[in-house]
Amino acid sequence: MYNFGLRNSIILFRNLQSVCILSSPSNTNLSKIQITRFIKRNISEVPFSIKRKEEIDKNDNELLQKLLEDSVIMKKYKLLQYEIDYMREMNETVPKKLRPKDWLYLLNSTKTHQRKYIRFLFINEIKKENTRNKHLEKMELLHLKMKELEKECPSGLKYGLGHNSLFLRIYNKSLDEFLNFNLSISAMFEPNIVFDCGYSNIMTNFEIKNCAKQLLMSFVRNRMHKNPSQLYLCNASKSSAFMLALHNLIPNLYDDTFPLNITSKSYLDIFDKDKLVYLTPHCRNEMTSYDPDKIYIIGAIVDKTSPQPYSLAKAKKEGLYMEKLPLDRYLQWNTGSTKSLTLNQVLGVLIDVKYTKNWMDAFDNNIPRRKIVLDDTISTKCIQHVRK
Repeated sequence: MYNFGLRNSIILFRNLQSVCILSSPSNTNLSKIQITRFIKRNISEVPFSIKRKEEIDKNDNELLQKLLEDSVIMKKYKLLQYEIDYMREMNETVPKKLRPKDWLYLLNSTKTHQRKYIRFLFINEIKKENTRNKHLEKMELLHLKMKELEKECPSGLKYGLGHNSLFLRIYNKSLDEFLNFNLSISAMFEPNIVFDCGYSNIMTNFEIKNCAKQLLMSFVRNRMHKNPSQLYLCNASKSSAFMLALHNLIPNLYDDTFPLNITSKSYLDIFDKDKLVYLTPHCRNEMTSYDPDKIYIIGAIVDKTSPQPYSLAKAKKEGLYMEKLPLDRYLQWNTGSTKSLTLNQVLGVLIDVKYTKNWMDAFDNNIPRRKIVLDDTISTKCIQHVRK
């Protein structure tokens, strides 16, 4: 059972510890009260440096220059430049500017993926320009509206949204700080879930970027939950292609205030081996219930190009106990739909079944409805769960 009283007591105890007691009850000099780093860390007042776009481009440019020292890659790079210049002259879908990370991706991609990626960059560039133009138009309309309101109410004491109001606006930064604080506190009491990030050498560039996006969505899904778990990224080398892609998506990934545990060590070096359970869809053992004493491992891999049982082979090699989600027991799949789930869907099922103890609710909240078909052979209870 979750002990809310204990949780609040611990938070209150730490808050009281962080304030110095005054020497006399009559002394009201507030300058002697000092707040420790614990309070500052929780309310996100610790200064941290977000890696800016220029710094990311600088690091990517250094990697690009190292690659171009190879004569074969240099020849491929020049051919790519000529092709892009020719496409630009022919008024094809080519972006105006390419960043160093784009060149790194193009040099490690096939011809088909190069064409698709260039078109993708062009579409994103047009979208950003349209968004910028719409924003400028809205700002102009807002200025005109403000001038009209000044004429109607010269005193400026008009009540309403955007004017004088009892309710304060909640900014995205404030919400982000609150969710990070809640995640840091819940991590003290909730079970651990591990992502195995040691599959970078198996995935292609497209799969690595897709996997990084899924891991970002997994972090967001866990942070928004009522009782978020503590996430660990194991076998996560900073120099790996996967972690570089994830760092581009989360610039403050390595900040001290970011509530995510990242280590290059293996989970075997951190946790007890008897408590580890590797989740893989290729094993025979079905998961019957969520055991809070166990530590579940999710393989951070996307294998669309050549799907192979890599996680099964790795778990067998390390001698770990394996389980799979009971998908076939509770769900009937639609024709043509695959049983493969994304990382955020697997994590969502785990934290939901931990909280609700109900597999149908967990599957209904995380698996897309298009993949499931309703049949007369399914029980009425299952149908009601799926239709919710």
